[in-house]
Amino acid sequence: MPAHAMELRPKFRKDLIAAEHVESDRSRIIVLKDPVSGKFCRLSPREYQFLKAFDGTFTFDEVLAALKSTGNYFSKEEGASVLGRAAHLGLLLGTKFSTAEFMRSIRERTKQAKKAQRFSSVYFLFVPLLNPDRFLERTLWLYKILANKWTGAVAAVLGVGAVYLVISGLSRMQHEYLFFFNLRNLIYLWVTIAITKLVHEFSHAYMAKRFGLHVPRMGLAFLIFFPCLYCDTTDAWQLADRKQRMAISAAGIMAEAVVAMLACYVWHFSREGMVNSLAFYLMAVSFISTVLFNGNPLMKFDGYFLLIDYLEIPNLRSKALGYVKYLFMNRVLGLNKVPDLSADTREQVIFTVYGISSFLYLVFLYTGIAVRVYHRFDKTLGLLLGALALGLFVVKPLVKGAKTLYINRGEIRPRPLGTAWFALIGASVLIPLCIPISSKSVYPCYVAPAHAQKLTVPLHTAVANVSIRPGDSVRKGAVLFELDTTPLEVSLIKAELHRSVLQKELEIIRVDPKEKGKAPGKQVEIYKAEDDVNRIKQDLNIARSGITAPFDGVITTLDYKLQPGFQPGEGVVVGELASPDNWLIHALIPEGDRHKVKVGERVEIWLPVGTGLVLVNKIGAIKAYSEKDLRESSFSSRLGGELATEVRGEQQKDAPLEAQYRATVSLTDQDLHLPLGLTGRLSVPSPPQSLLFRIFDELIRTFMRETLV
Repeated sequence: MPAHAMELRPKFRKDLIAAEHVESDRSRIIVLKDPVSGKFCRLSPREYQFLKAFDGTFTFDEVLAALKSTGNYFSKEEGASVLGRAAHLGLLLGTKFSTAEFMRSIRERTKQAKKAQRFSSVYFLFVPLLNPDRFLERTLWLYKILANKWTGAVAAVLGVGAVYLVISGLSRMQHEYLFFFNLRNLIYLWVTIAITKLVHEFSHAYMAKRFGLHVPRMGLAFLIFFPCLYCDTTDAWQLADRKQRMAISAAGIMAEAVVAMLACYVWHFSREGMVNSLAFYLMAVSFISTVLFNGNPLMKFDGYFLLIDYLEIPNLRSKALGYVKYLFMNRVLGLNKVPDLSADTREQVIFTVYGISSFLYLVFLYTGIAVRVYHRFDKTLGLLLGALALGLFVVKPLVKGAKTLYINRGEIRPRPLGTAWFALIGASVLIPLCIPISSKSVYPCYVAPAHAQKLTVPLHTAVANVSIRPGDSVRKGAVLFELDTTPLEVSLIKAELHRSVLQKELEIIRVDPKEKGKAPGKQVEIYKAEDDVNRIKQDLNIARSGITAPFDGVITTLDYKLQPGFQPGEGVVVGELASPDNWLIHALIPEGDRHKVKVGERVEIWLPVGTGLVLVNKIGAIKAYSEKDLRESSFSSRLGGELATEVRGEQQKDAPLEAQYRATVSLTDQDLHLPLGLTGRLSVPSPPQSLLFRIFDELIRTFMRETLV
C-alpha cells in the first residue's frame, strides 16, 4: 500500500447488512449485502472484525496497533490486502474509491446498467402484486403435512415408477392424441400450467417460511411476454445454514417434479381425451421448464442459486464474467485495468468455465428466442428482439471494450502465453461449430394407392341400395350402390309429355298462315325438349344399372350417411375406390423445410411392418398440399397424427397450422403387400454441414425470401 494511503482514515459502511453462515467444513463466514448495488461479498470473521475497526477516526497503522494490543495481529501486507479488496468492493468510505470522481463514475455505470436493464426487461419483466406473508404464516401447517420426509419417501418410490412408465411409453408419445390446436383447449392448457407454476412458487415461499424468513412479495414475471408467477425469497441469503438456503432454491423444482410424476401416472392410465392430453402436456412442460429454465444453472433461476450455495460463491455470474474480462485484459493484453476477483485456483477454474459457458448460452438463448418469435409469431417483433439482444449482449460490450482498448492503447503489452491460451480456448469453442455433421430430416408419411377414384352420386336422386362397406374388395364392374329410379321415371314421363305438347303446337302453327313465323322458335323448343328426354333416359339407364367399380380395388373410405334414402346431390363425393396393386408414399413437408427436399433425391422410408420395413427410392414429385380439411386424414393431430391442425371457419375445417408440400415416392416396382393408409417415416439425408454454415445459410435464405416478397 502506498505511503499516502497509510494516512487515509477509511470508514466501514454502516448500511451494509451482515449475516453469519456456516460452511460445509463447519467454519464460519460473514456474508455482506450491499443494499445499494444488491451484490454480496464474503468475508472471514477475522477480516470482518478488521474492517469494523475502521470508523473514520483511525489511520491504517493506528488500526493495526489497536488490534495488536487486543491480541489480533495483522501484518501490514495482510491488512493492506484486505483493506484494498474492501475498498474496491465499495465497503469503505474515505478511500480513493469513494472520491467524487470515482463516485461519479459509479453513478454513470449504475445509470447505464439501469438503462440496459430497462431494455432487457423486454425479455424479463417482474411486476409485484401482493404481500403473501400473513397468508403463508397461517397456512404453513398444511404445507408441513404435505411436505415432510414421509411424503418425500413416497414421492421417491412413485418417481421410480414414473420413470419406468415414461421409458416404456416412448413409442406411444410419438403418436400422442393432441387436442390443443384450438383456442378453447389452449386456454385449458394455459390454466393448468399456471396452476403448476403457482405450486412451484408457493413451494419456495412455504419453505422460506418454514425457516422463519419473511416473504414480502409475489407477482407476475413476464418471460418473453409469457406470464408466470414469481415469489421473492431473496432474504434466504441471511440463513446461516447452507442446506436451508439450498432447500429453498430446490423447493420449486421438487414441487414441479412431483406434479410431473403425478401427471405421468394420469397420462399412462387414462384413455385418449382431454384429461389424457392435459396430463401429457403437464408432464412435458414441467420437465422442460425444469431442465431448460428452473434447474439450469446458466440462468439466474433456482438452479443458479443452488449452484452458488453448493460452491459457496455468491454473485457467481458477475464474478465469472468479470474474471473472463480480467483474463483477456490482463493475461492477453497486459493491461492492469480490471481486478482479479478470484481468491484461489479453485475459483479461477470455476470462473473460467462458468463465465464462458454462461456467455455462450446467453448468446444462443436470445438468438433462439428472436428466431422463434420471427418465424412463429411476428416478424417485426422478432427483428426487434434480435436487434435488442444483438445490441445489448454483443455490440455494446464490443464497443465498450474497443473504447477501453483505444484509450489505453499505449499501455498494451501482449503476453504470448496468455494469447496462446486465449486462442486455444477460442478454438475449442469455434472448432466444434465448424465441424461438418451429417443429419437427416424426418417427416410423417403414409401409404396411398397409385390409382384411386372418388365415388360420387352422379344424379339428383336418392340412394336405393348400398352393397359395399369400408375395406371391401370389389371386382371391376361390380355394383357398389344403386339409385332410386322413381324420380327419374316421373321426370321422363313429364319430359315426353312436354315434348308431345310442343309437337302438336308446331303442327297447329304450320297450318295457320298468321302463325307460321313462330314455327322456327317452336322447333328450337322441341329440340331442347328432345335433349331433355334423351338426358333423362341416360340418367335412368345409369340409375337402373347402378354405380359400378371401374377397376379392381378396395373401398378405402365411405361416407357413413350413404344409406337407402340418402340424397346428397349431384356430384357429391361419398367414398373412394383404390387399387391395391400399386402404391405411392406421400410425405408432408412443412413450407419452412421445402428447400431440404428435391425431386429425384433418394430417401429412406420406414414402415411399421413386422420388425420394421425400410425402403429406398427417389422422390418422384413435390406439389403444394391442397387439402384444407383433414378431419378424415391420418395426418391430423386430432386423429393422433403428427401434423398440427386447428379448427377454422364456420364449417369447422380441421386445417393445417403451417402450409405443407406433398412429396411422392413411387413403389410400383416393388413386390409388396401393404395396407392402404399405413403411416410411417420418410427420412431425407442432408449433406454434411457445420452449425455455423447452417446458421449462415438460414440467414441468407430468410433475407432472400423476405426481400423478394
